[in-house]
Amino acid sequence: MSEPGATGKDRCEAEAFQRNGWKHFALAERAANFGYWRITFADGKMFWSPGMYRLLGVDPAVQAPDQVWLMNEVEPQDAKHIRKTIMEAVASKSPFYYRSRSRNPAAAVRYVDTHGEVELGPDGNVVAIIGVCHDVTQKVMAETEREKTQQRYRLIAEEASDIILLQENDQNVFTSNAMERLLDRKPEEFQNGEYLKIVHPDDVDEAKKVLGRPPAGETRTATYRVRHADGHYIWFEISTRGVHDEATGTFWEISVGRDVTGRKEQELALRAAQERAEAASKAKSLFFANMSHELRTPLNAIIGFTDIMCSEMFGALGNPRYREYAALIRASGKHLLDLIGDILDVAKIDAGKLELSFVPCDLGDCIREGADLLAERAREAGLALSVDIPDADLSLVADGRALKQIVLNLLSNAVKFTQSGGRVAIGARGEPGSVTLYVRDTGLGIPAEALERLGRPFEQVCTDPMLAKGGAGLGLSLVRAFTEKHGGSMRIESEVGAGTEVTVEFPRRQPARAAA
Repeated sequence: MSEPGATGKDRCEAEAFQRNGWKHFALAERAANFGYWRITFADGKMFWSPGMYRLLGVDPAVQAPDQVWLMNEVEPQDAKHIRKTIMEAVASKSPFYYRSRSRNPAAAVRYVDTHGEVELGPDGNVVAIIGVCHDVTQKVMAETEREKTQQRYRLIAEEASDIILLQENDQNVFTSNAMERLLDRKPEEFQNGEYLKIVHPDDVDEAKKVLGRPPAGETRTATYRVRHADGHYIWFEISTRGVHDEATGTFWEISVGRDVTGRKEQELALRAAQERAEAASKAKSLFFANMSHELRTPLNAIIGFTDIMCSEMFGALGNPRYREYAALIRASGKHLLDLIGDILDVAKIDAGKLELSFVPCDLGDCIREGADLLAERAREAGLALSVDIPDADLSLVADGRALKQIVLNLLSNAVKFTQSGGRVAIGARGEPGSVTLYVRDTGLGIPAEALERLGRPFEQVCTDPMLAKGGAGLGLSLVRAFTEKHGGSMRIESEVGAGTEVTVEFPRRQPARAAA
C-alpha cells in the first residue's frame, strides 16, 4: 500500500530506491562474506539471503530455504545446541549467538558464527527470528594453529630438562618446571641477584657474569655450582640473552640453565688425570736425565781405562785373553754409552729442553761420514753397502749433530735387521725447497700392523729376539723427533721378507718454530 497523497512518480522512486538498497545490501554481503536468514512464526516460512546461499554453497534454483535441511548440514551436537539456544532466546526475547560446524570436512565454509535477534509484534510477542551468519573458517583455523603452536612451545618450556626463565623489564614472568625438578627451589629464589645466595662461595665471581641486563642481542654464559634444596651442589651452565622489542619498548631477558654436573666431573677427572700424567712424564724424564748423567761418568772411565789396556800403554798385559776381554769391555761400554746418550736425548725431547743449533750443512757430507763409519760393520755382517749422492745441491740449514745422528740411526737399523748376503743403500735427492734422505734395505721387513708403532720411544717390532735385543728401540724415535724439530717428515714403507725403505724430507731453511 502506498502512502496517502503519493504520486506514481513517488512510488516509482521508492521502488527504485528499494531495489538499489537490496542491490547494495547484496554487495555488502559478498564483500563481508556474510548472509542472513529469517523465520516467521505465523507461517513457519524461512528466508535465505543471497549471501546465505553463498555460505551454504547451494543454488537457489535447486534448494529452497529449509530449516530441517539446514540443521542436517551441521554437526549433530551443534544442531542440538542451536535449537536450545534459539528456544531460550525466544523465551527470554533476547539476542542470541552460536558457532556451528559443517558436517562436510571438504566444505569451503566449515565454521560459521551466527548472531541473532528476535522480532516482536505490536502485542510484544515474538513474530520472527533473524540470524546473521558470518564465515569464520579462516579465523578459527588460524586460532587452532596458533593454539597448537602455543601448546608446542608450552610443552617445550614445561617439559624440557633445561631450566628456562623469562624476565620482562627486569621482572620474572615465567620459570619452567625444571627449576623444581632439578633444584627443588621456587622461582623467586632466582629473582634478580637472589640466586647468588645459593651459589657456591668459590663460584660467586663466575655467577656474577650473568647478573644484570645484557645488551640486546648479546649472550652471556657462566658455569657455576648451585646448592640444591637438600644441600648438595649441582654444576649449572647458564646462558642469558637480551632481546628488545622496539615496537612495544619491552626488554626481555631469556635465561637457559642446564645441569652439566656429569660433564664437569669428567672434565675435572680428565684434568686431574692429565696433571698426574704430566707429573709422571716429568718424573720419568728427570729420572732418565739424572740416571743417564750418573751412568755416563763411570762408563767414560771404563772406556778410557780399557783403551789404555788395549793399547798396552804401561806394558804388556801378559795373556792375550786379557787383551780380548779388554776389547769386549770397551765395545760393550761404548754400546751402553750410545744407549744412554739416546735415552738422554729422549728425556730432553720429552722435557722440551732439546736445543738445536741451526747452521748451514751439506746432507751429502753427512751421508758419506755415516757410510764410512758403518762400512766395516756392514762388511762384517756380509752386506753390500751402496751410497748414492747426486751432483745436485744438497745444502740445508740444520743442526749438524742431529743430522748425523739421523743418518747413523737409519743406517744402523738397516744393517742390524738385514741378513747376510743382503743389500743396504743410502742416498739423497734435492728439490727446490727441500732435500730428501732415504735408506733402503733387503732385510726382514715390518708387518703392516706394526708400522704405526714405529717411531715411538722403546718400540721394537722385530720378531727375531737375537736382533731385537740389540737396542732399546730408540733409534727411529729419535729420527722422527729430530726430523720434526727440523720441520721435516718421515715416511716408512716396508714389506715382510722384502725389506724396508725409510724416507726423511727436510726443508732447506730453518723452520719458524725450531726446537726448544
